[in-house]
Amino acid sequence: MICRACKHPDVFMYLPLGLHPPANAFLRADQLNQQEPAYELDTHVCLNCGLVQIPDQIPAGFFEHYLYIPSASDTMQRHFADFASRIREKFLSDSESLLVDIGCNDGLFLSSAHGMGIRTLGIDPAANIADLARQKGLNVVTRYFGAETAATVLAAHGPAKVIVTTNTLNHVDDLHGFMKGIDTLLANDGVFVVEVPQALTFVEHNEFDTIYHEHLSVFSVKSLVELYGFFGMSIFDIENLDVHGGSMRVYARRGPEEPSTVRAWLERESGAKLFDPGTYQRAAKQAANIRDTLVRLLDRIKTENKRVAGYGAPAKGNTLLNFCRVGPERLDFLVDRNSLKHGLFSPGMHIPIVGPERLVADPPDYLLLLAWNFADEIIRQQSEFRDRGGKFILPIPEPKVIH
Repeated sequence: MICRACKHPDVFMYLPLGLHPPANAFLRADQLNQQEPAYELDTHVCLNCGLVQIPDQIPAGFFEHYLYIPSASDTMQRHFADFASRIREKFLSDSESLLVDIGCNDGLFLSSAHGMGIRTLGIDPAANIADLARQKGLNVVTRYFGAETAATVLAAHGPAKVIVTTNTLNHVDDLHGFMKGIDTLLANDGVFVVEVPQALTFVEHNEFDTIYHEHLSVFSVKSLVELYGFFGMSIFDIENLDVHGGSMRVYARRGPEEPSTVRAWLERESGAKLFDPGTYQRAAKQAANIRDTLVRLLDRIKTENKRVAGYGAPAKGNTLLNFCRVGPERLDFLVDRNSLKHGLFSPGMHIPIVGPERLVADPPDYLLLLAWNFADEIIRQQSEFRDRGGKFILPIPEPKVIH
């Protein structure tokens, strides 16, 4: 395997997670007895640039019908509203300048920008999700992004002053093909902004569950420096973000540049030994410890005749459930605010997914926070559950009960 960012051959496979179905391939009841496609989930790291990655095995067309929407989270609504405001203030003083959001999903970020008077365009391959964005009055192109799509958009709308992509680059196998599209569409003085999971917190908190067949990569700053260098672009600013368990917002533009902010991040990554195989061998052992500890905890709770449900049906949760082999014998159901998932079953483990009202009608004793990256928000929302004596289980970075 060659690194999809820097093209270096020094890629080290350190964590085989076993066979997994695609993490967002939720099932209807009539599909439960059918054979599910499953693929090896082998986690690699490039020891040259620190890109954590898995081979792409998702069948073509998978993202054309999608079930994840950020609008289900209060945290993400605030996050994107603030992000849109920052982009306008820093880069879009001219109301005629074009802002393009690649992987715009249901238009949560774009609707905030559009409401500020910014000229916007979304690009997303998922027709069902793009329709949700159009219902907000947004202009969306329903296509995968690459050089061909970029040329079409350029001809129709002109160059983009700002191109944004949030938690989309980590879904992309052909990073160089994607960047050819950026190079085509971005104005000469334009800015390319990405939000992606960052390797530092991924390693520090052992967030192995954020790897699944759609999340092909976890980025280091060095991996982006190397990738952008192929296209004559460089990073000029980086912001540390708390969302999704630890992310970063990376600003790039054309031309060579390496300010002190970037050098500081590169030094941190080197100091954290992101390019040392021993770091990842230890991470593999920690993942096994998390699995064993969580299963023992859930089994002990069951012996006490207590009931456990999961909160959230995120893709990361399905990696955790399938790796730990936690199914309906240990979790009665999964609660999720995203109505698109209600009535479906989790891939692999086949746990039913219900709405939050189930917690009032049929409260369990414990909630396993599969969407642990929104733990604070969930615990605030579930104050009634907590006040009745309900307890929360946090699985990452190590399983523990929160009273």
